[in-house]
Amino acid sequence: MKILCYGEDISWFKQFLTAVDKIHGEAAAVTTKPDIAEEVSKYYEKVYVADVGIFNPEVYGKFVAKVADEVNPDVFIAPCTNKGRVVTGMYSGLKGTACVSDVMDLGVEGDTLVVTRLVYGGTAKATIKVKPPVSICISPGAFKEGERTVSGQVVNVDFKVESKVKVEFKPKEVTGNEPDKADVVVVAGRGVRNKEDLNMIMELANVLHGAWSVTRPLAADYGWTDTWIGISGLVITPKLYIGVGVSGQPHHIIGARGSKVIVAINKDPEAPIFEEADYGIVGDLYKVLPLLIKRLKGEA
Repeated sequence: MKILCYGEDISWFKQFLTAVDKIHGEAAAVTTKPDIAEEVSKYYEKVYVADVGIFNPEVYGKFVAKVADEVNPDVFIAPCTNKGRVVTGMYSGLKGTACVSDVMDLGVEGDTLVVTRLVYGGTAKATIKVKPPVSICISPGAFKEGERTVSGQVVNVDFKVESKVKVEFKPKEVTGNEPDKADVVVVAGRGVRNKEDLNMIMELANVLHGAWSVTRPLAADYGWTDTWIGISGLVITPKLYIGVGVSGQPHHIIGARGSKVIVAINKDPEAPIFEEADYGIVGDLYKVLPLLIKRLKGEA
């Protein structure tokens, strides 16, 4: 099968390698980031690139569709991120392909692609058989980074399109280390009462040389951050996950279940997260966290 992989991050292109191997495909890459094209060419025979400006779904969709006209892929692969899902949706609409999101595993039976994806908010998995052409969005952390060494070719694409949509750029809020790449991740849940109290979460993460994040309600409902941990956000696989005031709803736990060690701090002994935790502290986070931070700093 011919495969076209879209991404804007080296880590994603490495994860795509594992997906490509599972379906025994011949892959090319496409990106809108000229600064990573040479690095990507170490893993893919051809890398198509064009600087098409700030993110605009219409422009990005038409760009990858133009590259696909040359590659003629059976499978289009993109990250299951906010941007990746939008680009895949635009591409699928332009090319008339089936589209499958939240993909956790891949396989092939004859000329049919066998896709395992999350369903019911991440509480279950379904296996779907679909004939190419098809577009898929791979869930973060579902595939390990693969390795391959080639001397690929960077193809600069001459691409310009008049967009009917005006897009303004708002810089993403910087939250320190990236949670999906950190060995330690501290996550705040709705037990954290005020946005200012996230300072405790950040301090604990800093003491442990890790990253911090929040659950979906704190980001999507309260607007405290731009990203969150969960099936609709980031899927993480750190060595240590610490949930602070996190109840442990399924859509969040799916995003953190790959953690090697899960620690929960919650005053409710019946909180669902304790069913998932390796270690748990039943207590008020406003009393537990200051003591924990002092102990870790050697001040208590």
